[in-house]
Amino acid sequence: MGFSPVSRRRRYNRAMRILLLACLLPLLAACADGGAPASAGAATGLPAAATPGGNAVPAKLGLCASCHGVDGRSRTRGTPHLTGQDEAYLASSLQAYREGRRGPGPMTAVAGTLSDDDVVELARHYATQGGGFGP
Repeated sequence: MGFSPVSRRRRYNRAMRILLLACLLPLLAACADGGAPASAGAATGLPAAATPGGNAVPAKLGLCASCHGVDGRSRTRGTPHLTGQDEAYLASSLQAYREGRRGPGPMTAVAGTLSDDDVVELARHYATQGGGFGP
């Protein structure tokens, strides 16, 4: 006796959620602290990392960069580009995800780890990356 198509789909969806969670949790655990790069730089006396524009890299950029890219150009199908978006829009979107006012999913979990300062830094970072999508 086999599984019905609905049962197969449910089993597949559950397996995909578990797989996504298994992939996402280590990333969140590794990036949620966000203090390692700054403390490592302070301990060695080296300057803080900076973007090509000379701005300091936000401490929690790794949380976003895994899907949206450091420069805001998404390399993941179905994930929006953030580069050149309006800073106020990005900040309000992150706050809405953090507070659960905007769609469930990975963004809610990621944004839930952000402080107000993180939201401002990340929004500023992506807003200042420029909007060109050329080669």
